[in-house]
Amino acid sequence: MRLNRIGIRGIGAVSGYGWGVDALWKGFVSEEVAAAVHAELGGRFPDPCWMARIPDSEPDNYMGRYTRAYASATEQAIRDATERGWRPGERVAVVTATTQADQELLGYLIAEFDRVEIHKKAYVQMTWTTPAYEVMNRHGYHGPALVVSAACTSGIHAIATAQRLITLGDATDAIVIGVDCGYNAEPLISFHELGPLRYDTHPREICRPLQEGSRGFVIGEAAAALVLSPSLDNSYLTVAGTTMTSEAYHALSIDPTHRMITSSVDQALAHADLTAAEVATYIAHATGTPECNRADEAVVAHLGPGPRSPRSAPNPCSDTVWVRPTCSTQYCCRAGTKKV
Repeated sequence: MRLNRIGIRGIGAVSGYGWGVDALWKGFVSEEVAAAVHAELGGRFPDPCWMARIPDSEPDNYMGRYTRAYASATEQAIRDATERGWRPGERVAVVTATTQADQELLGYLIAEFDRVEIHKKAYVQMTWTTPAYEVMNRHGYHGPALVVSAACTSGIHAIATAQRLITLGDATDAIVIGVDCGYNAEPLISFHELGPLRYDTHPREICRPLQEGSRGFVIGEAAAALVLSPSLDNSYLTVAGTTMTSEAYHALSIDPTHRMITSSVDQALAHADLTAAEVATYIAHATGTPECNRADEAVVAHLGPGPRSPRSAPNPCSDTVWVRPTCSTQYCCRAGTKKV
């Protein structure tokens, strides 16, 4: 099956740098990390605790931080796309990517469940598709709403799923929202004890992807939204080809042969009608763990000689490959504008 190329028509973001795409770009340009050391987070949270935490906004009686970040990033992307000429088709899908949804809300609802006003709303609030339906209700979108959860690959899986929905005619357009916000202390501590995540050290001391001595990463909260459309006019980027596979190896570890990762790169390039020689930029997974370093290096070696490395900064007029192990999702993008 040949996948339709789709354009990224609008973008929105909320991050540890603040609310909005402008805050994200300013944070990148500043070369400062989004993470900060936090104290007195409560519960079992380590004190102090390093993390990139979305700043609190104005409180809402109904929406927690997760839902507010979801709504903010989505509305930014829709507004941006509309200003750039996008008009929604008859069936706009909303695809949500998340690893654990709103754990902060879950903890609160469990603690306060005996209150009548809490437990009457708890089921709806805890349902992972509720934020998507609120977006659809606001805008009158009638495409499918679904949630994709595939660990580190969730966001790219969601883009690949949206491309297939559009290709098959189940959606005319798609809003893809990736959000992880509102971590509870327990999974954070467990992930720290497994090794990849660190909460006790400044990120610059532990996360140096593709360099000697890198030990992992500091966790971060964020929400990002894209408006995807088969109309490529005035797009930031064109998603040319995607593929989804699984290593069937281990829940956390990466298959050291990297066989399925490199195979899915080849499949994504084939879907995109591109060759390895045409790839100018490779966006690394770059978690800072030794396993991910080796996987990124294996993909670069597999692509063969060329003016690229996993450290490359994106060239806004190039063909680009994104890779996310361990579920081996790849997609290829071709830039459509000079400024992204």
